[in-house]
Amino acid sequence: MEQITLVAVKKKDAGSGAAKKLRAAGKVPGVVYGLGRETLAFAVDRRRLFEVLDRATGGNVLISLELAGAETDTDIAAIIKEIQWSPVHKEPLSVDLQWISLTETIVVSVPIVVQGDAPGVEEGGSVNQLYYEAEVECLPTNIPQQLVIDITDMNIADTRHASDIAMPEGIKLLMDPDEGVVTIARPITDEDLEVRVDEELLEGELEELELEEGEVAPEDMEEEAEVEEGEEAEEGEEGEASEDEGSE
Repeated sequence: MEQITLVAVKKKDAGSGAAKKLRAAGKVPGVVYGLGRETLAFAVDRRRLFEVLDRATGGNVLISLELAGAETDTDIAAIIKEIQWSPVHKEPLSVDLQWISLTETIVVSVPIVVQGDAPGVEEGGSVNQLYYEAEVECLPTNIPQQLVIDITDMNIADTRHASDIAMPEGIKLLMDPDEGVVTIARPITDEDLEVRVDEELLEGELEELELEEGEVAPEDMEEEAEVEEGEEAEEGEEGEASEDEGSE
């Protein structure tokens, strides 16, 4: 995976007011940390950040950060750790970067892509993908764009597992090899729909039958509880009256 250069300027002022001014000027505030280095606050051009994100491979990108005050090392790069987005304008509010060593393995999530034509689909079945991404361990420069699982020759009710994912050399899949990843579900027939409707009707009839056999409905239980509370209160008042008469 190639590195993408991102030029940033050191952010001097802190606080929400300073961040708002940066955003108004088309900048995105951020921080970079990791590897025991000093945490540095910076600002980057919003358009340039979008360009970097567009070039991200499977959601992952290696960044060569050009920032005054940051140590330079050919074996060090940065990755995007987190981006806070505006829920209204769908624009980045801030970005967190993390320093990583290019000579040490890291764990990242990579998309799983289904490829091939399954005979089961031609027979009316449907592709049911259970996992859309998986964690892998590899060197940062070897992060794959995607993981491919082939569904060729899959029939209805067949399953492909994690062990069937085509793994590039030097990539370790951090997933149970027996975990199902994709299946070919059989088509839903009219009989299936009728059975589901019958089951729902049966459940309703059973609930009515249970109520008829003595089970009290929730609303009736509330009424009974109120009646019992009223009776207990009356008994208490009568008891107090009897005690008063006895004392006289």
